[in-house]
Amino acid sequence: MQTSSMEISHLKAIIQKSMRHTYIDQFAQVPKLDNDKLYILIAILNNTNLSKEKKESYIVTAMLIQTALDTHDLVPDSNAFHEETEEKSKQLSVLAGDYYSGLYYWLLAEVEEVEMTQVLARAITDINEYKMQLYYKNFESMDTFMAIFKKMNSLLITRIAQQTGETDISSIAGEWLMIRKITSAKSRSAQSRADKGFDPWLDKILLDDKYTGLNKLDFFIHQESLLIERHLEKLPAHFSSIASNLRETLGTTSSIDSSIAEEG
Repeated sequence: MQTSSMEISHLKAIIQKSMRHTYIDQFAQVPKLDNDKLYILIAILNNTNLSKEKKESYIVTAMLIQTALDTHDLVPDSNAFHEETEEKSKQLSVLAGDYYSGLYYWLLAEVEEVEMTQVLARAITDINEYKMQLYYKNFESMDTFMAIFKKMNSLLITRIAQQTGETDISSIAGEWLMIRKITSAKSRSAQSRADKGFDPWLDKILLDDKYTGLNKLDFFIHQESLLIERHLEKLPAHFSSIASNLRETLGTTSSIDSSIAEEG
C-alpha cells in the first residue's frame, strides 16, 4: 500500500496538535518531527489489519515517544553557569520530554492497548540503556559505537514492526535511518562550518579530529548502503513505496557527499 502525502500531513497535524503547549513552545528547545520514522511507521501499519483508529493511535503515540527521547537529547550536559532564560529553557526541555511521554500513556490507555503499552515501555527502557552506554562507555572502535547507535536509533520502529508482524522491514530500517541521520547531519555541518552542533551523539566521533571523523562516517554510509541494496532484493512487494524511497535516498546520499567533497 502506498503512503500518500495527504496521509502524512494529516498525521503530522495530529501529532503537532498533541504536542502543542504555549509555555513549552515559548521557552523549551523542541526537536522537529522525525519524518523518516513517521514515514516508515505509516508504511508498516498500513499493511496490517488494525483498525484506522488503532493505526493512528500507534503512530501518534510512537512519534510522541520519539520526540520525548529527542527532546531529552537536546538538553546540554554542562553544569556551567547559564543565564536565567537559558536555564529555564534547559529545565523546560526536560519537562517537555516528560510531558510528551505522559501523553503516550494517556493515548494508549484511551484505546485500551495494554500489550502495546508494554512493548513501547520496554523499548524506551532499552533505548535509554543504549544511551547510557553511548554516553559513558569508552569504545575501542567506531564500529562498536555505531552498531549500538544504529540499534538505539531504530529500536522503536523495529519493536512496533515485530509486534504487528511486519518483521521484513526490521532488517532495513536501521540502515536507512542511519544513512538519513548521518547525511542530514553532514549537510547541516557543511553549511554551518561549525566544530560542534553536528549531532548530540555523532559529535562524539568528531571530538578529536572532525576531518577524520567525517571520513569515518562516509565509510560507514558506504557500508550501510551496500546492506540496503542487498535487503532491497528481498523486500516484499507491499513495501514498494519504501523501496522507491530507499533508492532515491541512496542516490541523494551520493550527491550530498560529492557536494561536500567539492566544498571541503
